Amino acid sequence: MIYMLRYKALFSFFLIICFTADSTITPETYIDKWKIQGGSIIEIYKKQDVFYGKIDKRAEKPISNLNGLDNKNPDLNLRSRKLVGIDILDQLHFNEGVLSGGTIYNADSGKSYTVKVWINSDDINTCYIRAYKGILFKTFEAVRVID
Repeated sequence: MIYMLRYKALFSFFLIICFTADSTITPETYIDKWKIQGGSIIEIYKKQDVFYGKIDKRAEKPISNLNGLDNKNPDLNLRSRKLVGIDILDQLHFNEGVLSGGTIYNADSGKSYTVKVWINSDDINTCYIRAYKGILFKTFEAVRVID
């Protein structure tokens, strides 16, 4: 009986920690410019309850699309558009402190992937962008751009 009470108390404490850990992360916490590893800057913005992210600035030394155009886009009509200003994060929804349910477009390959974006409540100036391809994923760190 004592063991069961300890277990319940420990479980309750764990739930309190879990639900209060992200209490500082609101939808508005994400709205800003974020510098990704490599130097590109993405601006996350919201239209109604849906989040998007557009390229605000390209890396100084990009690995592809050196002419600044969307050369690898599978839609031939879009290959001549400039990368700066295009949405690469699309249809994300805020749920329990995380942006998910949408996609990220990789202009280097012309492919889109399922994506999840989150901010650790211990450091609201760092967010993580995780792109999924099936069960595989790659996580990028981004730092809030402070003017």
